[in-house]
Amino acid sequence: MALSALMAIAVLLPIGVRPTEAAFIAHSANPGAVFTAAADFNTVSVSLANPGSPLRGSVSLAATAASDRGMSSVVFQTSAAGAGSWTNACTANVAPFTCTWNTTAVGDGLRDVRAVATDTAGYSSTDTVTNRRVDNTAPTASTNDPGPALTGSVTVSGSASDSGSGLDTVTLQYRSATGSWNNLCTQATSPISCAWNTAPLADGLYDLRTVAADVAGNSQISTPVSNRRVDNTAPTATMTAPAAILAGTVTLQSTSADGAGGSGVASVRYEYKPSAGTNWSTACTGGSSPFSCSFNTGTATDGLYDFRAVATDGVLKTGTSTPVTSRRIDNTAPTGVTLGVVTSPLAGTVAFTGTAVDGTGSGIASLRFQYAPAGTGTWTDMCTDTGTPFTCSFSVNGLPDGLYDFRTLATDNAGNTTASALREDRRVDTDGPTVAITSPAAGLVRDTITLNGTATDPVGVTEVTFQYRQGAGAWQDICTDYAAPYTCGAIDTNIVDDGNYELRMEAIDTLNHTTISTPVVFVIDNTSPTAANVQAVNGGGTLGRIDANDTLTFTWSEPMAPASILAGWNGVSQSIRVRVNQVGGANNDTLDLYNAAGTTRLNVMSAAALRLNGDYAGSNPAWLNATMETSGNTIVVRIGTTISGSLVTETGNATMQWTASTASTDVVGNAATANTATESGNDRDF
Repeated sequence: MALSALMAIAVLLPIGVRPTEAAFIAHSANPGAVFTAAADFNTVSVSLANPGSPLRGSVSLAATAASDRGMSSVVFQTSAAGAGSWTNACTANVAPFTCTWNTTAVGDGLRDVRAVATDTAGYSSTDTVTNRRVDNTAPTASTNDPGPALTGSVTVSGSASDSGSGLDTVTLQYRSATGSWNNLCTQATSPISCAWNTAPLADGLYDLRTVAADVAGNSQISTPVSNRRVDNTAPTATMTAPAAILAGTVTLQSTSADGAGGSGVASVRYEYKPSAGTNWSTACTGGSSPFSCSFNTGTATDGLYDFRAVATDGVLKTGTSTPVTSRRIDNTAPTGVTLGVVTSPLAGTVAFTGTAVDGTGSGIASLRFQYAPAGTGTWTDMCTDTGTPFTCSFSVNGLPDGLYDFRTLATDNAGNTTASALREDRRVDTDGPTVAITSPAAGLVRDTITLNGTATDPVGVTEVTFQYRQGAGAWQDICTDYAAPYTCGAIDTNIVDDGNYELRMEAIDTLNHTTISTPVVFVIDNTSPTAANVQAVNGGGTLGRIDANDTLTFTWSEPMAPASILAGWNGVSQSIRVRVNQVGGANNDTLDLYNAAGTTRLNVMSAAALRLNGDYAGSNPAWLNATMETSGNTIVVRIGTTISGSLVTETGNATMQWTASTASTDVVGNAATANTATESGNDRDF
């Protein structure tokens, strides 16, 4: 059909009839005409602009489309590559035909993209671009830790990977802890490694990271490796000066620092060398602050040495102190140590001498003179001398007497010591002899006595003198003895007055030390006791008659020996018997004392017995129980029950008479005189 005929038909078509239908109608009207296909009427053309590959995020899609009937829309569609399963991406309704495709709405991978252009008549045309990669996944990135402390040129490395469009760039970066990031190196492959020259940087803390970008433009930043210290400054050290003279084990120490941004001092090595030498040796190392260590100077030969400290920081940079020079090591003890002759025995202030030398060492600091009780090794200083000639003056008077060892102890300026040979078993004698009087004992003496005593001294006793005095008078010599046993015999005490005396010994040893014994206090009594008084006291019974509880008291001029009154009596209460007898009539009665059995007459009164006044008994004797006891100069007789005989009552006052028995003695053995004592007073007895 001719175009003019077709157009004519089209003009005649009702509104809404498509060209294909019109062709069919025309053909029906003119069956002889040639049939024209509907495609022949599609004038839509479309061209999809290549969106590129890879694609990520929001992508702009564009196409050109035309039709002689006008365009209705261009629909952009995507499908997994080769799948033919199309999904609308976006639509453009007017020229220029563009729209935005959100690629995150589809999964990563290869996709086909097409543009479907439709004209106002409903005719459409398609243009397709295949195998466009969508990549919305960032790569991975990591940074390797180069270590906590860095110096000089440091190798920094990292890695990255991408499963989508592939890596585009991998970059290593650094920054100071408060600064901005700086690139170290960039490459397109992983792993990445490059040298980081830290020398131009200020010491301090730095961060490192890896930045990876893929071809699609996705990027990833690794977790930073933070606070890695850059330290390009060596530490400083100042050696603390050791003592001028060293011996044994000594402490070496120093002060050190590594700056505000440094890695810190990790250790300090202490070194030494002979002052005249050049080669340093390690003495010891301090591994923690405050840095010090112990150095055994015995590992070095004696001599002069220099010392220094070498500080090492966390990046192994070292700083060396200024040396401390000319320190003497001296581990050799003094020699030639002697003690001069020490005589024996010793007393008073003694002069000691000694010698000591130290060769090429530090020199003798002092020589001590010492003593110890013999064999004990427990030494005590007497005195110390610091310069030659070495001497010592020491008073041994403060030492207990005995045997002693003596020595000198030399100390050099390094503290090394050497002791001399001992001067052993030297006797110190600063005290006088040991003295004691052995007789007479303290107490009463009479007539002729013998003086005895002991005196001993380690150095010997030259003489002993016995001395006496009365009261507070001057001491007087009695006799002197020059050899043990020390005695003065046949000393007649009758040549001095009775009374209280002191006796002592004065002993002198061979060193002229004198000791005086503790005095012995004694009483010389060469006077016979006498009867002094006799008294009778009624004990509550019938006045004037002897009966129970009456007492009779005999008083001598001094205390009497109880055993001289009654054998074996010690003066305490003793049972006795009293015998009362009439002799020659009235006023001539007598009283006598016997032992408890009545068989032995007591030595209280003479044979005349105690003379009583009054008619006390009948023609036969009367016997009564009694007790007696002594007190001081008296004997008290207490009357008990009547044993036999009869007693009468005295009618008047009575005066008794008592004649002492010469058989009784005082406590030193002087016999009583037979004097008669008359009862004092005028009373009714008993």
